[in-house]
Amino acid sequence: MEITIPELKPRRARLQIAGSTPSRVNAIRRALLADVPKLAIEEVEFHLGPIRDEATGKDYDSSTSMFDEAVALRLGLLPIPTDLGQFRRKSECTCNGAGCANCQAIFSIDKKGPCTVYSKDVVPLGDANLQILEPDIPIVQLGARQALLAYATAVLGAGRDHAKWQVAQAVGIAPKATFKFHRKPGCTDACLKRVALNSPGQILRFSAGKLTLEDPEQAIRLLPSQKECEHGSIEVELSPDTFDFRFETDGSLTAREAFRYALKDLKRRFEELREAVQAIP
Repeated sequence: MEITIPELKPRRARLQIAGSTPSRVNAIRRALLADVPKLAIEEVEFHLGPIRDEATGKDYDSSTSMFDEAVALRLGLLPIPTDLGQFRRKSECTCNGAGCANCQAIFSIDKKGPCTVYSKDVVPLGDANLQILEPDIPIVQLGARQALLAYATAVLGAGRDHAKWQVAQAVGIAPKATFKFHRKPGCTDACLKRVALNSPGQILRFSAGKLTLEDPEQAIRLLPSQKECEHGSIEVELSPDTFDFRFETDGSLTAREAFRYALKDLKRRFEELREAVQAIP
């Protein structure tokens, strides 16, 4: 297997995997979706009863326009930057799941209305590096005399546990496609112009009696266009062992970190499987 990286940015990557099979590439896709861990808010403790503003002396109700469960759900989906070298699952921590700085992070929210509570108002206690990555995600709107006072606990998990722990999104694989044009007898200019006009995003260009594709990376989109030309002048050839691989992350991990962890975890699991098979008498 040979991997080249045409594009690598902090939150997205595009790779080309050659010399592989669909099942192997799909195993990487599934590992990215289900097995890469990150921090996400798991428990939220809401203050019950009146809340007094010490500066003004006003009393507020600890209520919002949404049920507490809905607010907690939104908090759980916030992207938290995660250092996998620092945090571990509670079940694997030396504190035996009691909760410590190595297996959980605590956040606080203290807002009084009227206002909108944003993700930037979810403040980490202790480590400023855990500040929510996207500061302007709206969580809930507070009316006059409404307030939100809560403490939230984030722990490590993976996508197979719950979608809120899913690091990677829009993970897609496709066989490498090659666009080929051979004008067949009976294929008219009108036919080719129609094909170009109906191509997805009009990515085909008709000029001097032939069709051209300026961006070869778009060839996979032309599969429906093969049927547009009844003479068979267009062909999209799919490679059996080379694949385009694209994915994005929510920012809790960089694309590089997520991909390297997925490969490392796959290797570990296959090693465990090999050892288990060898141990069979």
